Amino acid sequence: MSCQIIILAAGNGSRMASDLPKVMHEVGGKPMIARVLSNTLAVTEDIVLVYSEQLKPHLAPYKEFCKFALQKQALGTAHAVYCVLDLIAEHVPVTVVYGDNPFISSSIIKKLLNHLISTNSAVSTLIFERNDPGQYGRIVTDKFGNLVKIVEFKHASEEEKKITLCNSGVMVFAPGILKKYIPYCVTPEQKLSSEFYLTSIIEICQNYNEKVSYLLSTDNQIVVGVNTQQELLEANNIIKTQHEV
Repeated sequence: MSCQIIILAAGNGSRMASDLPKVMHEVGGKPMIARVLSNTLAVTEDIVLVYSEQLKPHLAPYKEFCKFALQKQALGTAHAVYCVLDLIAEHVPVTVVYGDNPFISSSIIKKLLNHLISTNSAVSTLIFERNDPGQYGRIVTDKFGNLVKIVEFKHASEEEKKITLCNSGVMVFAPGILKKYIPYCVTPEQKLSSEFYLTSIIEICQNYNEKVSYLLSTDNQIVVGVNTQQELLEANNIIKTQHEV
């Protein structure tokens, strides 16, 4: 299946408490970004990587595998995607993944793409369930289980924080959808705190009568990103366990 993948790798990773760009921290002896790029290349050769000035010195090994786009300011995930507006494909599905997710697999990306097509959705998002959802964004559904919106943890109400369905951040868009609606995500009214969030595209698409849906992952390890030193340790333990099996 033809598609494009956008890898967001410009986050400053302040919770990692390290001078090294977050995506350059190693899991199983390889930088996380190298693992993500390897897994996405198993899906498509049309890859765009969004980077920061901090990451720029580390990009040389990857220049033959993807196109690059600079996010000059850390203004959030929607802004990161907006930075590649001119490179976004219009005639194939577009998937957005994150450079700090070393376990995102080609198979789960393909499953999400197939889910998008089988449900005739404009956008489908990958979600997971955890009894201890921590600071992950929450998936708000209606009484029928349909996706209503995604709420960032820092903006969630106490009731919404009780929700155990979590946002992985991975989304796939039908042809033309991302390029059409991403500009709506970076308007002044969409700015929360100091950021523009890609998650706002769910409500925006709904407002324009586009169908949105989600795919529930049964493997939390695949979808969880690495944001702290503790999560980095856990990710390395997962790799170690897999090699020992």
